[in-house]
Amino acid sequence: MKKSAFQILLPALLFICFSCQQSSPTKNEAGILSLGSFSSFQNPEENEMVGVYFMPSWNTSPDPNVDRDSFWSCLTGKEDCSSLQNTGTWGPRGRVYNARFPFEGPYLDRKPIAELKGFYNRTDPEVARKQLQYMKSYGIDFFAYDWFYGRHYYYHLYFGPQSKIYYPQGWQIDPNRDGRVAVPGLVEWGDQLEVLLAENAKLPPEQQMKFAINWCDDSHERWMNWLKIGSPDELARKANYDGEKPDRELYLKVHEKITQLWIDQYFSRPDYLKASDGRPVIYFYFPQDAESRAAYYGLTLKDLLDLSQQTAQKAGIPGIKFIAVTAGPMLERERAYGLPTQWKAKNPARPWEGGDYRNRMLLQEYVPRLKGMGFEGMTAYVYHNFMDKDNRSYADMRNTYRGHWQMWSEKFQADPNFEYQVPVAMGWDMRPAGGTWPQQTGFPSEPYKDKVHSDKSSFLAKLKEAQQVSRKYRNTNGNTVMICCWNEYLEGNYIEPTEGHGFDYLEAIQEVFGNK
Repeated sequence: MKKSAFQILLPALLFICFSCQQSSPTKNEAGILSLGSFSSFQNPEENEMVGVYFMPSWNTSPDPNVDRDSFWSCLTGKEDCSSLQNTGTWGPRGRVYNARFPFEGPYLDRKPIAELKGFYNRTDPEVARKQLQYMKSYGIDFFAYDWFYGRHYYYHLYFGPQSKIYYPQGWQIDPNRDGRVAVPGLVEWGDQLEVLLAENAKLPPEQQMKFAINWCDDSHERWMNWLKIGSPDELARKANYDGEKPDRELYLKVHEKITQLWIDQYFSRPDYLKASDGRPVIYFYFPQDAESRAAYYGLTLKDLLDLSQQTAQKAGIPGIKFIAVTAGPMLERERAYGLPTQWKAKNPARPWEGGDYRNRMLLQEYVPRLKGMGFEGMTAYVYHNFMDKDNRSYADMRNTYRGHWQMWSEKFQADPNFEYQVPVAMGWDMRPAGGTWPQQTGFPSEPYKDKVHSDKSSFLAKLKEAQQVSRKYRNTNGNTVMICCWNEYLEGNYIEPTEGHGFDYLEAIQEVFGNK
Protein backbone atom coordinates (compact mmCIF):
# COMPACT_ATOMS: atom_id res chain seq x y z
CA MET A 1 0.00 0.00 0.00
CA LYS A 2 1.14 3.55 -0.62
CA LYS A 3 2.82 5.10 2.38
CA SER A 4 2.14 8.08 4.58
CA ALA A 5 4.57 10.96 4.89
CA PHE A 6 6.00 9.29 7.99
CA GLN A 7 6.78 6.07 6.17
CA ILE A 8 8.24 7.72 3.08
CA LEU A 9 10.46 10.20 4.89
CA LEU A 10 11.59 8.22 7.92
CA PRO A 11 15.41 8.20 7.81
CA ALA A 12 17.64 5.49 9.09
CA LEU A 13 17.81 5.57 12.86
CA LEU A 14 20.01 3.55 15.15
CA PHE A 15 17.96 1.60 17.64
CA ILE A 16 18.89 -0.28 20.76
CA CYS A 17 19.29 -3.99 20.08
CA PHE A 18 16.55 -6.12 21.52
CA SER A 19 16.71 -9.74 22.56
CA CYS A 20 13.72 -11.92 21.80
CA GLN A 21 14.59 -14.19 24.71
CA GLN A 22 12.21 -13.92 27.63
CA SER A 23 13.68 -13.41 31.08
CA SER A 24 10.72 -14.88 32.97
CA PRO A 25 7.74 -17.13 32.26
CA THR A 26 5.36 -14.17 32.20
CA LYS A 27 7.18 -11.15 30.80
CA ASN A 28 10.03 -10.55 28.42
CA GLU A 29 12.80 -8.02 28.91
CA ALA A 30 10.69 -5.19 27.51
CA GLY A 31 7.96 -5.88 30.04
CA ILE A 32 5.67 -7.26 27.34
CA LEU A 33 3.38 -10.11 28.30
CA SER A 34 4.51 -13.41 26.87
CA LEU A 35 2.40 -16.21 25.45
CA GLY A 36 2.15 -17.83 28.87
CA SER A 37 0.32 -14.80 30.24
CA PHE A 38 -2.69 -15.36 27.99
CA SER A 39 -3.87 -18.59 29.55
CA SER A 40 -7.18 -17.43 31.01
CA PHE A 41 -9.73 -16.76 28.27
CA GLN A 42 -13.04 -14.99 28.36
CA ASN A 43 -15.78 -16.65 26.31
CA PRO A 44 -13.35 -19.13 24.73
CA GLU A 45 -16.21 -20.94 23.04
CA GLU A 46 -16.86 -17.97 20.74
CA ASN A 47 -14.97 -18.29 17.47
CA GLU A 48 -12.93 -15.49 15.99
CA MET A 49 -13.96 -13.56 12.90
CA VAL A 50 -10.91 -13.60 10.60
CA GLY A 51 -10.40 -10.79 8.10
CA VAL A 52 -7.67 -10.23 5.52
CA TYR A 53 -6.70 -7.08 3.62
CA PHE A 54 -6.84 -7.29 -0.18
CA MET A 55 -4.66 -4.87 -2.15
CA PRO A 56 -5.61 -4.23 -5.80
CA SER A 57 -3.05 -3.94 -8.57
CA TRP A 58 -3.44 -1.72 -11.62
CA ASN A 59 -2.17 -1.09 -15.13
CA THR A 60 0.97 1.09 -15.18
CA SER A 61 1.40 1.17 -18.96
CA PRO A 62 0.85 4.51 -20.73
CA ASP A 63 -0.41 2.50 -23.71
CA PRO A 64 -4.08 1.57 -23.15
CA ASN A 65 -3.58 -1.45 -25.40
CA VAL A 66 -0.88 -2.89 -23.12
CA ASP A 67 -1.60 -4.16 -19.61
CA ARG A 68 1.43 -3.85 -17.34
CA ASP A 69 0.41 -5.07 -13.91
CA SER A 70 1.83 -3.02 -11.04
CA PHE A 71 2.66 -6.20 -9.11
CA TRP A 72 3.99 -8.57 -11.72
CA SER A 73 6.13 -5.98 -13.53
CA CYS A 74 8.09 -5.41 -10.31
CA LEU A 75 8.43 -9.08 -9.37
CA THR A 76 9.83 -10.07 -12.77
CA GLY A 77 12.38 -7.27 -13.23
CA LYS A 78 13.11 -3.61 -12.76
CA GLU A 79 12.86 -2.13 -16.25
CA ASP A 80 9.04 -1.93 -16.31
CA CYS A 81 8.47 -1.46 -12.58
CA SER A 82 6.72 1.88 -12.08
CA SER A 83 7.42 1.79 -8.34
CA LEU A 84 11.15 2.07 -9.08
CA GLN A 85 10.66 4.87 -11.60
CA ASN A 86 8.52 7.06 -9.34
CA THR A 87 10.41 10.35 -9.04
CA GLY A 88 7.97 11.57 -6.41
CA THR A 89 9.24 8.99 -3.95
CA TRP A 90 12.78 8.22 -5.17
CA GLY A 91 13.88 11.57 -6.56
CA PRO A 92 14.76 12.64 -10.11
CA ARG A 93 16.72 9.48 -10.97
CA GLY A 94 14.18 7.02 -9.60
CA ARG A 95 15.48 4.09 -7.57
CA VAL A 96 19.27 3.94 -7.91
CA TYR A 97 21.12 0.62 -7.75
CA ASN A 98 24.84 0.26 -7.05
CA ALA A 99 27.26 -2.03 -5.23
CA ARG A 100 25.98 -0.92 -1.83
CA PHE A 101 22.31 -1.07 -2.82
CA PRO A 102 22.20 -3.80 -5.49
CA PHE A 103 19.19 -5.06 -7.37
CA GLU A 104 18.25 -8.39 -5.77
CA GLY A 105 15.42 -9.51 -8.05
CA PRO A 106 13.64 -11.02 -9.78
CA TYR A 107 11.33 -12.33 -7.07
CA LEU A 108 9.85 -15.29 -8.86
CA ASP A 109 9.14 -17.22 -5.66
CA ARG A 110 6.22 -14.81 -5.23
CA LYS A 111 4.56 -16.05 -8.41
CA PRO A 112 1.05 -17.36 -7.65
CA ILE A 113 0.51 -21.08 -8.09
CA ALA A 114 -0.60 -22.62 -11.38
CA GLU A 115 -4.17 -23.04 -10.11
CA LEU A 116 -4.29 -19.22 -9.99
CA LYS A 117 -2.72 -19.02 -13.47
CA GLY A 118 0.64 -17.74 -12.25
CA PHE A 119 1.03 -14.02 -12.90
CA TYR A 120 -2.69 -13.79 -13.47
CA ASN A 121 -4.86 -11.13 -15.04
CA ARG A 122 -6.32 -9.26 -12.07
CA THR A 123 -9.81 -9.18 -13.64
CA ASP A 124 -9.93 -12.85 -14.63
CA PRO A 125 -13.24 -14.18 -13.21
CA GLU A 126 -11.84 -17.70 -12.82
CA VAL A 127 -8.97 -16.39 -10.70
CA ALA A 128 -11.32 -14.27 -8.60
CA ARG A 129 -13.57 -17.25 -7.91
CA LYS A 130 -10.60 -19.39 -6.93
CA GLN A 131 -9.34 -16.66 -4.57
CA LEU A 132 -12.72 -16.47 -2.87
CA GLN A 133 -12.92 -20.24 -2.54
CA TYR A 134 -9.45 -20.46 -1.03
CA MET A 135 -10.26 -17.77 1.52
CA LYS A 136 -13.50 -19.41 2.56
CA SER A 137 -12.24 -22.99 2.71
CA TYR A 138 -9.18 -22.10 4.80
CA GLY A 139 -11.02 -20.21 7.54
CA ILE A 140 -11.07 -16.56 6.42
CA ASP A 141 -14.45 -14.90 6.98
CA PHE A 142 -14.10 -11.62 5.07
CA PHE A 143 -11.71 -9.51 3.05
CA ALA A 144 -11.24 -5.76 3.47
CA TYR A 145 -10.57 -4.32 0.03
CA ASP A 146 -8.08 -1.42 -0.04
CA TRP A 147 -10.31 1.21 -1.63
CA PHE A 148 -9.01 4.35 -3.34
CA TYR A 149 -10.94 7.39 -4.54
CA GLY A 150 -9.77 10.24 -6.76
CA ARG A 151 -11.68 13.37 -5.72
CA HIS A 152 -10.50 15.53 -8.59
CA TYR A 153 -11.89 13.64 -11.60
CA TYR A 154 -14.65 15.38 -13.54
CA TYR A 155 -16.47 13.30 -16.15
CA HIS A 156 -19.39 13.46 -18.58
CA LEU A 157 -22.40 11.20 -18.28
CA TYR A 158 -23.43 11.75 -21.91
CA PHE A 159 -20.04 10.55 -23.16
CA GLY A 160 -20.07 6.81 -23.88
CA PRO A 161 -17.06 5.47 -21.93
CA GLN A 162 -17.86 7.72 -18.94
CA SER A 163 -21.59 7.10 -18.85
CA LYS A 164 -21.21 4.09 -16.56
CA ILE A 165 -19.20 5.89 -13.88
CA TYR A 166 -21.19 6.15 -10.67
CA TYR A 167 -23.03 9.40 -9.96
CA PRO A 168 -25.79 9.76 -7.35
CA GLN A 169 -29.25 9.76 -8.86
CA GLY A 170 -30.73 13.23 -9.25
CA TRP A 171 -27.50 15.12 -8.56
CA GLN A 172 -26.68 18.17 -10.65
CA ILE A 173 -25.07 17.87 -14.08
CA ASP A 174 -24.49 20.32 -16.94
CA PRO A 175 -26.53 19.16 -19.96
CA ASN A 176 -24.78 21.73 -22.14
CA ARG A 177 -21.40 20.08 -21.50
CA ASP A 178 -22.21 16.45 -22.26
CA GLY A 179 -23.67 15.90 -18.81
CA ARG A 180 -20.59 17.11 -16.96
CA VAL A 181 -20.94 16.26 -13.28
CA ALA A 182 -21.09 19.09 -10.76
CA VAL A 183 -19.46 16.96 -8.05
CA PRO A 184 -16.24 15.24 -9.19
CA GLY A 185 -14.65 12.02 -8.02
CA LEU A 186 -14.47 8.36 -9.00
CA VAL A 187 -13.20 5.03 -7.70
CA GLU A 188 -9.63 4.16 -8.67
CA TRP A 189 -8.40 0.57 -9.05
CA GLY A 190 -11.87 -0.81 -8.39
CA ASP A 191 -12.07 -3.20 -11.34
CA GLN A 192 -10.72 -6.10 -9.27
CA LEU A 193 -13.40 -5.57 -6.63
CA GLU A 194 -16.12 -5.56 -9.27
CA VAL A 195 -15.00 -8.96 -10.53
CA LEU A 196 -14.65 -10.39 -7.02
CA LEU A 197 -18.17 -9.28 -6.10
CA ALA A 198 -19.66 -10.54 -9.35
CA GLU A 199 -18.13 -13.97 -8.78
CA ASN A 200 -19.05 -13.97 -5.10
CA ALA A 201 -22.71 -13.40 -5.99
CA LYS A 202 -22.66 -16.51 -8.19
CA LEU A 203 -21.64 -18.76 -5.30
CA PRO A 204 -24.22 -20.42 -3.03
CA PRO A 205 -24.91 -18.17 -0.01
CA GLU A 206 -23.15 -20.53 2.40
CA GLN A 207 -19.99 -20.40 0.26
CA GLN A 208 -19.86 -16.64 -0.18
CA MET A 209 -17.25 -14.43 1.42
CA LYS A 210 -18.13 -11.28 3.31
CA PHE A 211 -16.31 -8.12 2.28
CA ALA A 212 -15.71 -4.63 3.62
CA ILE A 213 -14.15 -1.41 2.36
CA ASN A 214 -10.78 -0.30 3.73
CA TRP A 215 -10.82 3.35 2.66
CA CYS A 216 -7.26 4.45 1.87
CA ASP A 217 -7.47 8.23 1.82
CA ASP A 218 -3.72 8.50 2.30
CA SER A 219 -2.29 9.74 -0.99
CA HIS A 220 -0.56 13.12 -1.02
CA GLU A 221 -0.52 13.00 -4.82
CA ARG A 222 -4.33 12.77 -4.91
CA TRP A 223 -4.54 15.68 -2.47
CA MET A 224 -2.39 17.83 -4.75
CA ASN A 225 -4.52 16.86 -7.76
CA TRP A 226 -7.60 17.93 -5.82
CA LEU A 227 -6.11 21.32 -4.99
CA LYS A 228 -5.22 21.86 -8.65
CA ILE A 229 -8.90 22.00 -9.62
CA GLY A 230 -9.54 25.38 -11.20
CA SER A 231 -5.87 26.42 -11.12
CA PRO A 232 -4.53 28.46 -14.07
CA ASP A 233 -2.82 25.44 -15.59
CA GLU A 234 -5.95 23.28 -15.34
CA LEU A 235 -8.09 26.02 -16.86
CA ALA A 236 -5.56 26.52 -19.66
CA ARG A 237 -5.63 22.86 -20.63
CA LYS A 238 -9.43 22.85 -20.25
CA ALA A 239 -9.45 20.22 -17.55
CA ASN A 240 -11.68 22.61 -15.58
CA TYR A 241 -14.10 25.42 -16.30
CA ASP A 242 -14.57 28.76 -14.57
CA GLY A 243 -16.34 28.29 -11.27
CA GLU A 244 -14.93 24.83 -10.59
CA LYS A 245 -12.77 25.14 -7.50
CA PRO A 246 -11.83 22.88 -4.57
CA ASP A 247 -13.51 24.89 -1.83
CA ARG A 248 -14.97 23.73 1.47
CA GLU A 249 -18.46 23.26 0.07
CA LEU A 250 -17.27 21.02 -2.77
CA TYR A 251 -15.00 19.06 -0.42
CA LEU A 252 -17.97 18.21 1.79
CA LYS A 253 -20.14 17.38 -1.20
CA VAL A 254 -17.53 14.95 -2.51
CA HIS A 255 -17.42 13.26 0.89
CA GLU A 256 -21.20 12.92 0.80
CA LYS A 257 -20.88 11.44 -2.69
CA ILE A 258 -18.36 8.88 -1.45
CA THR A 259 -20.74 7.79 1.29
CA GLN A 260 -23.68 7.65 -1.11
CA LEU A 261 -21.62 5.40 -3.39
CA TRP A 262 -20.98 3.03 -0.48
CA ILE A 263 -24.71 2.97 0.21
CA ASP A 264 -25.81 2.41 -3.37
CA GLN A 265 -23.16 -0.06 -4.49
CA TYR A 266 -22.01 -1.93 -1.38
CA PHE A 267 -24.11 -1.62 1.77
CA SER A 268 -27.26 -3.04 0.19
CA ARG A 269 -25.47 -6.26 -0.76
CA PRO A 270 -26.09 -9.32 1.45
CA ASP A 271 -22.36 -10.13 1.36
CA TYR A 272 -21.26 -6.79 2.86
CA LEU A 273 -19.79 -7.08 6.36
CA LYS A 274 -22.14 -5.73 9.03
CA ALA A 275 -21.97 -5.40 12.78
CA SER A 276 -24.38 -7.34 14.98
CA ASP A 277 -26.79 -4.38 14.95
CA GLY A 278 -26.90 -4.33 11.14
CA ARG A 279 -24.59 -1.37 10.56
CA PRO A 280 -22.06 -1.77 7.73
CA VAL A 281 -18.39 -1.71 8.76
CA ILE A 282 -15.90 0.66 7.12
CA TYR A 283 -12.18 0.37 7.79
CA PHE A 284 -10.36 3.71 7.53
CA TYR A 285 -6.66 3.49 6.70
CA PHE A 286 -4.42 6.17 8.26
CA PRO A 287 -7.11 8.60 9.47
CA GLN A 288 -4.43 11.17 10.30
CA ASP A 289 -4.00 11.93 6.60
CA ALA A 290 -7.70 12.64 6.10
CA GLU A 291 -7.79 14.64 9.33
CA SER A 292 -4.89 16.84 8.20
CA ARG A 293 -6.55 17.71 4.91
CA ALA A 294 -9.96 18.31 6.44
CA ALA A 295 -8.27 20.76 8.82
CA TYR A 296 -7.25 22.83 5.79
CA TYR A 297 -10.95 23.69 5.47
CA GLY A 298 -11.47 24.21 9.20
CA LEU A 299 -13.16 20.81 9.45
CA THR A 300 -12.52 17.95 11.83
CA LEU A 301 -12.52 14.29 10.95
CA LYS A 302 -15.57 13.98 13.19
CA ASP A 303 -17.35 16.41 10.87
CA LEU A 304 -16.72 14.04 7.97
CA LEU A 305 -17.72 10.88 9.83
CA ASP A 306 -20.85 12.61 11.14
CA LEU A 307 -21.74 13.56 7.56
CA SER A 308 -21.38 9.91 6.56
CA GLN A 309 -23.59 8.83 9.45
CA GLN A 310 -26.26 11.37 8.49
CA THR A 311 -26.14 10.32 4.84
CA ALA A 312 -26.53 6.67 5.79
CA GLN A 313 -29.43 7.37 8.12
CA LYS A 314 -31.23 9.36 5.42
CA ALA A 315 -30.99 6.24 3.28
CA GLY A 316 -32.63 4.14 6.00
CA ILE A 317 -29.40 2.59 7.26
CA PRO A 318 -28.98 2.65 11.07
CA GLY A 319 -25.46 4.07 10.72
CA ILE A 320 -21.89 3.05 9.91
CA LYS A 321 -19.33 1.41 12.17
CA PHE A 322 -15.93 3.01 11.50
CA ILE A 323 -12.73 1.16 12.46
CA ALA A 324 -9.43 3.09 12.32
CA VAL A 325 -6.42 1.35 10.75
CA THR A 326 -3.39 3.13 12.14
CA ALA A 327 0.23 2.86 13.24
CA GLY A 328 3.15 5.22 13.68
CA PRO A 329 6.24 6.25 15.66
CA MET A 330 6.23 6.23 19.44
CA LEU A 331 9.50 7.93 20.43
CA GLU A 332 10.01 11.64 21.01
CA ARG A 333 13.03 11.67 18.72
CA GLU A 334 10.73 10.50 15.91
CA ARG A 335 8.10 13.20 16.38
CA ALA A 336 9.10 14.93 13.14
CA TYR A 337 7.76 11.82 11.37
CA GLY A 338 4.69 11.45 13.57
CA LEU A 339 0.99 11.43 12.71
CA PRO A 340 -0.01 14.87 11.38
CA THR A 341 -3.28 16.58 12.23
CA GLN A 342 -3.08 19.63 9.95
CA TRP A 343 -2.00 20.50 6.41
CA LYS A 344 -1.13 24.11 5.64
CA ALA A 345 -0.39 25.58 2.21
CA LYS A 346 2.93 27.36 1.76
CA ASN A 347 1.15 29.94 -0.38
CA PRO A 348 -2.56 30.19 0.54
CA ALA A 349 -3.28 31.80 -2.84
CA ARG A 350 -1.70 28.86 -4.68
CA PRO A 351 -2.20 25.78 -2.46
CA TRP A 352 -1.63 23.36 -5.35
CA GLU A 353 2.06 24.28 -5.20
CA GLY A 354 2.43 22.41 -1.93
CA GLY A 355 2.37 22.72 1.82
CA ASP A 356 3.37 21.14 5.10
CA TYR A 357 1.87 18.50 7.38
CA ARG A 358 1.92 19.87 10.92
CA ASN A 359 1.00 19.27 14.56
CA ARG A 360 2.41 15.78 14.52
CA MET A 361 1.62 13.32 17.27
CA LEU A 362 3.12 10.08 18.47
CA LEU A 363 0.90 7.03 18.10
CA GLN A 364 0.11 6.80 21.81
CA GLU A 365 -0.99 10.45 21.74
CA TYR A 366 -3.11 10.04 18.63
CA VAL A 367 -5.00 6.85 19.48
CA PRO A 368 -6.94 8.25 22.50
CA ARG A 369 -8.50 10.82 20.14
CA LEU A 370 -10.04 8.22 17.82
CA LYS A 371 -13.23 7.64 19.77
CA GLY A 372 -13.95 11.37 19.87
CA MET A 373 -13.64 11.46 16.08
CA GLY A 374 -16.39 8.88 15.69
CA PHE A 375 -14.43 5.63 15.49
CA GLU A 376 -15.66 2.59 17.39
CA GLY A 377 -12.48 0.58 17.18
CA MET A 378 -8.98 0.32 15.79
CA THR A 379 -6.61 -2.17 14.26
CA ALA A 380 -3.46 -2.00 12.12
CA TYR A 381 -2.15 -2.85 8.68
CA VAL A 382 1.49 -3.33 9.70
CA TYR A 383 3.33 -2.38 12.89
CA HIS A 384 6.96 -1.59 12.12
CA ASN A 385 8.01 -0.76 15.65
CA PHE A 386 7.02 -0.63 19.29
CA MET A 387 8.73 2.12 21.27
CA ASP A 388 12.46 1.65 20.58
CA LYS A 389 12.08 -1.86 19.17
CA ASP A 390 11.82 -2.16 15.39
CA ASN A 391 11.46 -5.08 13.01
CA ARG A 392 14.68 -6.52 11.63
CA SER A 393 13.49 -10.12 11.71
CA TYR A 394 10.20 -11.94 12.16
CA ALA A 395 11.15 -12.64 15.77
CA ASP A 396 11.42 -8.86 16.21
CA MET A 397 8.05 -8.37 14.54
CA ARG A 398 6.41 -10.85 16.89
CA ASN A 399 7.78 -8.88 19.83
CA THR A 400 6.65 -5.50 18.53
CA TYR A 401 3.18 -6.91 17.93
CA ARG A 402 3.05 -8.29 21.47
CA GLY A 403 3.80 -4.79 22.72
CA HIS A 404 0.94 -3.27 20.74
CA TRP A 405 -1.47 -6.09 21.57
CA GLN A 406 -0.91 -5.57 25.27
CA MET A 407 -0.90 -1.76 25.21
CA TRP A 408 -4.12 -1.31 23.27
CA SER A 409 -5.99 -4.27 24.75
CA GLU A 410 -5.24 -2.98 28.24
CA LYS A 411 -6.10 0.59 27.31
CA PHE A 412 -9.56 -0.24 26.03
CA GLN A 413 -10.41 -3.18 28.30
CA ALA A 414 -12.77 -1.01 30.37
CA ASP A 415 -14.49 0.53 27.35
CA PRO A 416 -17.20 -1.71 25.87
CA ASN A 417 -17.84 0.85 23.12
CA PHE A 418 -14.37 0.79 21.55
CA GLU A 419 -12.78 -2.42 20.32
CA TYR A 420 -9.24 -3.36 19.43
CA GLN A 421 -9.21 -5.81 16.55
CA VAL A 422 -6.02 -7.82 17.01
CA PRO A 423 -3.79 -7.49 13.90
CA VAL A 424 -1.34 -10.02 12.48
CA ALA A 425 1.18 -9.69 9.62
CA MET A 426 3.11 -12.43 7.83
CA GLY A 427 6.23 -10.31 7.31
CA TRP A 428 7.74 -7.37 5.45
CA ASP A 429 10.05 -7.14 2.44
CA MET A 430 9.69 -4.11 0.20
CA ARG A 431 12.64 -4.86 -2.09
CA PRO A 432 10.50 -5.43 -5.24
CA ALA A 433 9.29 -1.82 -4.86
CA GLY A 434 12.79 -0.53 -4.12
CA GLY A 435 13.17 -1.07 -0.39
CA THR A 436 12.29 0.47 2.97
CA TRP A 437 11.84 3.48 2.89
CA PRO A 438 12.12 5.50 -0.36
CA GLN A 439 14.25 8.65 -0.17
CA GLN A 440 14.81 11.45 -2.68
CA THR A 441 18.42 10.31 -2.97
CA GLY A 442 17.24 7.23 -4.86
CA PHE A 443 18.20 4.88 -2.03
CA PRO A 444 16.16 3.25 0.76
CA SER A 445 16.76 4.59 4.26
CA GLU A 446 16.26 1.34 6.20
CA PRO A 447 17.01 -1.62 3.93
CA TYR A 448 17.74 -3.80 6.97
CA LYS A 449 13.98 -3.95 7.54
CA ASP A 450 13.46 -5.82 4.27
CA LYS A 451 14.28 -9.26 5.64
CA VAL A 452 11.32 -9.73 7.99
CA HIS A 453 10.46 -13.20 6.73
CA SER A 454 8.23 -15.77 8.40
CA ASP A 455 7.55 -19.40 7.63
CA LYS A 456 4.58 -21.61 8.37
CA SER A 457 5.79 -22.44 11.86
CA SER A 458 6.50 -18.87 13.01
CA PHE A 459 3.32 -17.52 11.40
CA LEU A 460 1.29 -20.27 13.04
CA ALA A 461 2.77 -19.37 16.42
CA LYS A 462 1.91 -15.71 15.91
CA LEU A 463 -1.67 -16.58 14.95
CA LYS A 464 -2.08 -18.64 18.11
CA GLU A 465 -0.84 -15.75 20.23
CA ALA A 466 -3.23 -13.36 18.48
CA GLN A 467 -6.10 -15.74 19.12
CA GLN A 468 -5.23 -15.90 22.80
CA VAL A 469 -5.06 -12.11 23.09
CA SER A 470 -8.41 -11.79 21.35
CA ARG A 471 -9.99 -14.28 23.73
CA LYS A 472 -8.50 -12.84 26.89
CA TYR A 473 -9.95 -9.41 26.12
CA ARG A 474 -13.02 -10.69 24.29
CA ASN A 475 -15.49 -8.55 26.23
CA THR A 476 -14.00 -5.33 24.83
CA ASN A 477 -11.75 -6.43 21.94
CA GLY A 478 -14.57 -8.07 20.08
CA ASN A 479 -13.73 -11.23 18.17
CA THR A 480 -12.09 -9.95 14.97
CA VAL A 481 -8.50 -10.82 14.01
CA MET A 482 -7.16 -8.85 11.02
CA ILE A 483 -4.44 -10.39 8.85
CA CYS A 484 -2.15 -8.49 6.51
CA CYS A 485 -2.37 -9.38 3.75
CA TRP A 486 -3.82 -11.51 0.97
CA ASN A 487 -1.66 -10.08 -1.79
CA GLU A 488 0.69 -7.22 -0.82
CA TYR A 489 3.32 -8.70 -3.11
CA LEU A 490 5.53 -5.63 -3.28
CA GLU A 491 5.69 -5.33 0.51
CA GLY A 492 6.30 -8.99 1.30
CA ASN A 493 2.90 -9.50 2.93
CA TYR A 494 1.04 -12.14 0.93
CA ILE A 495 -0.70 -15.29 2.14
CA GLU A 496 -2.13 -16.09 -1.29
CA PRO A 497 -0.68 -19.45 -2.44
CA THR A 498 2.58 -18.98 -4.37
CA GLU A 499 5.27 -21.15 -5.87
CA GLY A 500 7.53 -20.17 -2.98
CA HIS A 501 5.36 -21.05 0.01
CA GLY A 502 2.43 -22.94 -1.49
CA PHE A 503 -0.52 -23.17 0.90
CA ASP A 504 1.58 -22.84 4.07
CA TYR A 505 -0.03 -19.64 5.32
CA LEU A 506 -3.58 -20.68 4.52
CA GLU A 507 -2.97 -24.00 6.24
CA ALA A 508 -1.73 -22.15 9.33
CA ILE A 509 -4.89 -20.03 9.39
CA GLN A 510 -7.03 -23.13 8.98
CA GLU A 511 -5.23 -24.91 11.80
CA VAL A 512 -5.85 -22.05 14.24
CA PHE A 513 -9.21 -20.67 13.11
CA GLY A 514 -10.66 -23.14 10.64
CA ASN A 515 -12.64 -25.40 12.94
CA LYS A 516 -15.74 -23.24 13.26
